[in-house]
Amino acid sequence: MARLIRRASQSFRHTPLETSPSGPSTSSSSSNSSPAHKGHEEPSDREITPGSESSSPTEEKSERNGGLSGRRRIRMVLGRRRTSSGSQANSSEGEDVVSDGESGFFQDEEEVVEKQVVKKDFTVVLPPEVATHVFSFLDTHTLLQSCSLVSKRWNRLVDDPYVWQHLFQNQYGPWKHKPGNDWKKMTCAYKEINGRWSSRKMDPVVSYFSGHRDNVYCVQFDEQKVLTGSRDNTIRVWDIKTQECLRILGVCNLFPEHPEYKLYQRKDPHHVGCHKMSVLCLQFDASILVTGSSDHSCIIWSLPDYIPLKRLSNHQGGVLDVAFDANHIVTCSKDTTIAVYDRATLTLKHIFRGHSAPVNAIAIKDDFVISASGDATVKMWSISTRRCIRTFYGHERGLACVQISDDAKTIVSGGNDKMIRIWDAETGKCVRELDGHRNLVRTLQLDCKHRRIISGSYDMTVRVWNMDTGRTLLSIKRYHSTSVLAAKADFRRLISASQDNKVVMHDFAAGVDGAELLD
Repeated sequence: MARLIRRASQSFRHTPLETSPSGPSTSSSSSNSSPAHKGHEEPSDREITPGSESSSPTEEKSERNGGLSGRRRIRMVLGRRRTSSGSQANSSEGEDVVSDGESGFFQDEEEVVEKQVVKKDFTVVLPPEVATHVFSFLDTHTLLQSCSLVSKRWNRLVDDPYVWQHLFQNQYGPWKHKPGNDWKKMTCAYKEINGRWSSRKMDPVVSYFSGHRDNVYCVQFDEQKVLTGSRDNTIRVWDIKTQECLRILGVCNLFPEHPEYKLYQRKDPHHVGCHKMSVLCLQFDASILVTGSSDHSCIIWSLPDYIPLKRLSNHQGGVLDVAFDANHIVTCSKDTTIAVYDRATLTLKHIFRGHSAPVNAIAIKDDFVISASGDATVKMWSISTRRCIRTFYGHERGLACVQISDDAKTIVSGGNDKMIRIWDAETGKCVRELDGHRNLVRTLQLDCKHRRIISGSYDMTVRVWNMDTGRTLLSIKRYHSTSVLAAKADFRRLISASQDNKVVMHDFAAGVDGAELLD
């Protein structure tokens, strides 16, 4: 408002005064003054307001003259005030106001105009449901540190559960709704947990899952359980909160007296059996578990009962990675091929061939299968056309891991050249390189929701990267004594596995008030 008044004041100073009707005039003065007044234009830097372009010249002139008359009246009133208070002025020339100093006059003018401004609280004018909807678009800090302190009314509106539910889902995505959810507490807890991933001052609480007797090659988890696969030929199911082993899937070679004897799965109505060699990879959802092994086979297990349903044996080498979605199950092998199965019928649909070395990792998104191979290339395949549609070149040595983003626009790969590369899936160009590991990058996870990349390496470290800037947010160095083979994370936990038989969990939510509401 003050800026607009100053501009109007500057316009006033540059506007020539009209000639008094009673004053003398000559033909020469008339010819000179009339065109000058007619050709006067507003300063070029004036602020354009909506609708000003459509005003007619007559309306614009009338508005300008009306504003000029208003300023004159204000000037006369202020002049009388100063004259009556004993100020020295030249009243005959009417210069008492200006000669006192223009800055003083315009300051008084601003005060007069400012008194006419009407200020209203929008929360009083708008219906409560509209006001709360407006608040729901603000960030957590603004709501807590600013809005809640304005007034009791604002504080009451800011505390509305709808505001915090809308804010939570806008920032962190859809969330399972439970009756009585404290959305404000959940939002504050989530914000604190998220900040801990990049804080150098906050150490997460560390827990261990102990039981495997050899290298742990793969890991995946959800809110209740952790599943791991090992060179000891077994798959273990763990309670994520107590770190207790709940079940073992594999051939039991223990005596009945052994404490873990009762944990082994013995129900096998389909006589599928278990893996006879190392379990190299696994993935599960709510209904199935898929595991791949050095025994050249892949086993489909039903969940939650862990009953083996079918063994898939279409590879001539070890199954190095598995991936699936709602429609397909995909496996890759040391034999350089990729097998695609129909998830509903568990029948083979197609085998992709094109890599010249073992296919070490795969990912699937909609119609696309992404593969990473020891031949130093990443390939994108179409399930519907059964063709390779793009090859990504740039790595100098063999690849070990690959991921694709939720929108299928970004691919991330890592390998034996110690580099992590981020690719544009549509153009095949490398858009960023992440340099930090000192040995082979063995495992990757792309967390699009939180814009993070998780990587594990043979240099015995796990790193967390900012996906957008490539900056290292966190480097975990002292918890594994040998090569890191697998690492997975969600919003609060990071779990890694290595050749030292260890499975380590870092919990960034430990001690955060309200973290239990997010489980």
